[in-house]
Amino acid sequence: MATVRVAARPSSVAEVRSAVRHDLAVLPESIREDVALIVSELLGNAMRHGSSLDDGRLAVEWGVDAAGVQVAVTDGGGPTIPVIEEPAPTEVGGRGLSIVASLSQRWGVEHHGHETKVWAIVPVPASRLTPA
Repeated sequence: MATVRVAARPSSVAEVRSAVRHDLAVLPESIREDVALIVSELLGNAMRHGSSLDDGRLAVEWGVDAAGVQVAVTDGGGPTIPVIEEPAPTEVGGRGLSIVASLSQRWGVEHHGHETKVWAIVPVPASRLTPA
């Protein structure tokens, strides 16, 4: 698993997306883009709804194993629990976790002390996980 710690600022989202795309270059573009979008949503949610970790940053992890591509964002917790919302059509936000759920095989939330980790797994065809 690759792990980076980033500042809770908008430019970090683009930096992490670029790193994920680069690290997953051996996978099909459609999978890389799904993972990049999931990372963007999870990181954006952590910035909007969570707080920074003790070092003032957020942690982002990703890697490939037999289950597929695993991605997670950990923040310092917040006043709400991450759940899928059903915003009105005119609302600007509230669709992030719905996007994550639709692009992933499964996703979840873990609480470790005051930290919150939101993770997702994007399936990868078995033929793409083994060397050609």
